[in-house]
Amino acid sequence: MSLEYESDYDRELSNALEKCQFIEDTLRHCIISALDIARLQSPPQTLPKLKSEDIEKLPLGGLIDAFSKINDDTALHNDLKEFKQHRNDIAHRSRLFTIGELQDETYMKEKTRKMKDIVTHATDLHHRLLEVRWVLLRSLSAAKRTSEKPHP
Repeated sequence: MSLEYESDYDRELSNALEKCQFIEDTLRHCIISALDIARLQSPPQTLPKLKSEDIEKLPLGGLIDAFSKINDDTALHNDLKEFKQHRNDIAHRSRLFTIGELQDETYMKEKTRKMKDIVTHATDLHHRLLEVRWVLLRSLSAAKRTSEKPHP
């Protein structure tokens, strides 16, 4: 019986880890798009020194900080900062169980339910980030069109 609950938990853990990765990747793409827009619209001497390679190396906390500088949605920033703790728990402590806990049906059901809640929260955050990403992509497209127009 305990294997069934452990399997359910592992499935939800896998979903949560996947959602966390989606959030990190979408944050990276948002920041890189904002940098690309700045490069197209700003004089070279005012451009940020950050490169795509720098963004690729940032951990989640650094990505959230950088994202907060290019986006005005403080509620989203706060939700991301709060979510960072869940993500750290998932990444570092999600598989720490005693044998007794693994065999406790009630305990494993509760842990699985909590993991499902994290997946739901992460999915919501990811959708909100995708909306920001969409706006940035439209802006980047417009900036590219403007920069490609011949000057009279």
